[in-house]
Amino acid sequence: MGQQISDQTQLVINKLPEKVAKHVTLVRESGSLTYEEFLGRVAELNDVTAKVAAGQEKHLLFEVQPGSDSSAFWKVVVRVVCTKINKSSGIVEASRIMNLYQFIQLYKDITSQAAGVLAQSSTSEEPDGNPSSATSCQASLWMGRVKQLTDEEECCICMDGRADLILPCAHSFCQKCIDKW
Repeated sequence: MGQQISDQTQLVINKLPEKVAKHVTLVRESGSLTYEEFLGRVAELNDVTAKVAAGQEKHLLFEVQPGSDSSAFWKVVVRVVCTKINKSSGIVEASRIMNLYQFIQLYKDITSQAAGVLAQSSTSEEPDGNPSSATSCQASLWMGRVKQLTDEEECCICMDGRADLILPCAHSFCQKCIDKW
């Protein structure tokens, strides 16, 4: 999957501050991600969140926004819709749109957290076979992370507008600055 990192490059990344190293890793990962791998991650995230949400009232659903992936430059324009749904009523409680960079961040966060939650719940299942209620608000917590990821993007030129376009290098620009350029 993707390109291999040389040992020397990995040593340099390990010496960077944690936030910068994470950013470099995410940019590299998004650059080498194929379209098929991307769709596989969307499907995997749906599977993982469904397993964690088994027996819970709320569930997250991820889907590629129709038409956002039809360009040859799909990495720049693709958008992933994250929707929080109340399973008993079928009502959509919240919905956010993410770009590829934000989606990869969320994918890493959720898959690593879910592994721990699923491992813990397999050792402490309720009599009805559902995970314990300790994970009952997992969908809401993850939706909070989606909100945090999508709210913090601001234009790196004017530092004023909300970033509408994020390039594969992860630089963010508002439409006003793009129009001037």
